[in-house]
Amino acid sequence: MADLATDKTHLVLVNAVVEKDGKILVSQRSWEETHEPGKWTIPGGKVERTKGDVWNVIEETLKKEVKEETGVEIEDHAELLTNNTFIRSTGQHVVALIFLCHWKKGEAKPLEDTIDTKWVSEEDLKDMEFAPNVKTYIQKGFEALRK
Repeated sequence: MADLATDKTHLVLVNAVVEKDGKILVSQRSWEETHEPGKWTIPGGKVERTKGDVWNVIEETLKKEVKEETGVEIEDHAELLTNNTFIRSTGQHVVALIFLCHWKKGEAKPLEDTIDTKWVSEEDLKDMEFAPNVKTYIQKGFEALRK
């Protein structure tokens, strides 16, 4: 029998393109990660199932994931940059929502599942190896900042 949790629903991921002084925060995935170890990425994670209504669940998840992964706090407002849908090798359908967020406070440091963090310029992107789609997400962030 099919598993309704994977066949009839999507996993929702939120990712943060965090901006500070015209640069974007990136983190390097741990070498122990099963998905894209050692590659650069942006903070983010799953929107968890909850018991009842959760107001601003997207913004709250973004804030939680950025803080857990990098130690940085972001402003409350997040602007949708783009979205992407893909199917994981496990067959799970994923909806990824990517938001432009702005630094509020905190020093970036590698925490959960990461081994390095840094603030990058658009020029820095050419010399870095990113997990799939991440470079595109960051470029969209730079485009939005220029507007």
